[in-house]
Amino acid sequence: MTDAIKSMGLYPRADRILKDLSNLGYGADDPVEVAVLSRFDQLHYHGTDAIDAAISACGIKASDRVLEVGSGWGGCARYLAQATGAHVTAIELQEDYNEIAAGLTARAGLTDRVSHVQADFLEVALPDAGFDHVVSWLALFHIPDRPAYLSRIAGALKPGGHLFAEDLYHLKSPPDDEIASFQAHLFPNSLVGWDTYQLGLENAGFQTVELTDMSEDWTRFTANRLQVFHASRDNYEAIHGPDGYARIEGFYNRMSGYLARGLVGGVQVLATS
Repeated sequence: MTDAIKSMGLYPRADRILKDLSNLGYGADDPVEVAVLSRFDQLHYHGTDAIDAAISACGIKASDRVLEVGSGWGGCARYLAQATGAHVTAIELQEDYNEIAAGLTARAGLTDRVSHVQADFLEVALPDAGFDHVVSWLALFHIPDRPAYLSRIAGALKPGGHLFAEDLYHLKSPPDDEIASFQAHLFPNSLVGWDTYQLGLENAGFQTVELTDMSEDWTRFTANRLQVFHASRDNYEAIHGPDGYARIEGFYNRMSGYLARGLVGGVQVLATS
């Protein structure tokens, strides 16, 4: 699965964030503030506002231990740890992203509060009832065997602990001639409908489940993101080259289209163990 996920236009060239930092004048080993990193390292929607929503909904505090599933460059983990003082264990499947994430966390001076683990979430060892909260942003739908990973999340949470996630859910399938492209560019290994989404959480043992439909919001967000990206083309190509621009533009264009055409919707999850 590690190689297959690279079919998504967002994930090749994990080192592009280093080029962004270099463009700002940061050397390879220079310290860098979380506020600067947050301009580039948020791979979900609404950036750090989405993390603030999790902190508020879960009541995350300094003494808490938090598990993040699908941590990418580590942006969410670093921001959350700095904002709350909590300790975050950040699990990422892709080795290149995890390696860069660990380096950025060291440069941000947060190695005492963020631990990076490169692993398949379905296989990584997790402590029973070892975390106060589990968080994830736009990663769960990539993981196959939804009952298995929901069971693992529930088992890793302390009684009364929270799962906060933002994820995609299935609305309708694309036309037959688009299915291969849809699968490659979205990598949807556990994309399910709304009712199945809620039932899966209940079957995993969560005591309360609150789902908020984010579809309209994310449709607007992705359309605006694409428009802003188009306007920044010259600057982006100067840093990342025409191929780099084309890769990200293609991904942004597809995601905007999938939401606008009603193929997928967005969901925000708050569930209590």
